[in-house]
Amino acid sequence: MRTDSTASQPAPGIRRLAVAALVSVLVSVQVAGCASRGAGTDAEQKTMAAANAKSLGQVAELRAIGGSAVTGKVKVVDRGDGATLTVAAFNIPTGPYRVTINRNGNCTSPNGFSAGPAWSPPESKRAPADLVGELHSGEAGNTNATVHVPGLRATGPDGVAGRSVIVYAGRKVTAAVPDVPNELIACGVFEPAQTLQF
Repeated sequence: MRTDSTASQPAPGIRRLAVAALVSVLVSVQVAGCASRGAGTDAEQKTMAAANAKSLGQVAELRAIGGSAVTGKVKVVDRGDGATLTVAAFNIPTGPYRVTINRNGNCTSPNGFSAGPAWSPPESKRAPADLVGELHSGEAGNTNATVHVPGLRATGPDGVAGRSVIVYAGRKVTAAVPDVPNELIACGVFEPAQTLQF
């Protein structure tokens, strides 16, 4: 007995349309799944942003104080047992200069008094005035110095986040007194670094 197999199967054109529709549905499902995975929840996005901010470190935009013309940036990024501190500045008097991290994130006073006293984290085992050490600017009054500071961090209790940085002309770190001239020549407040900053 002979059966007609062509009667129970769809025509070739219908089969191609069915396969195309199935492929289209599968691709749509896969794309939707990828989109939802990429977006993440608000909590996941905040966690990723915090991790990204930590890896980029903190940066302070220097503004001139005490009648100087200093401009530049100081960046702190976590590295190993401490942090790398980078100073990139212009118009610093030629020769030695000092840098301190200061307790207050405030650079509003004209002589640096608002930044508060110099600060160092307990883990650094260094006095606040000696946390970074002496640095040197070139003949043109420009500097690009990088130092490793043990015990210092970009964020957290041993971090610079929310604090300020002061640049001093010369070898001495002196206390700022309201309305009294001193060696403080630049101040900046640390904020989370962005990807395009040095």
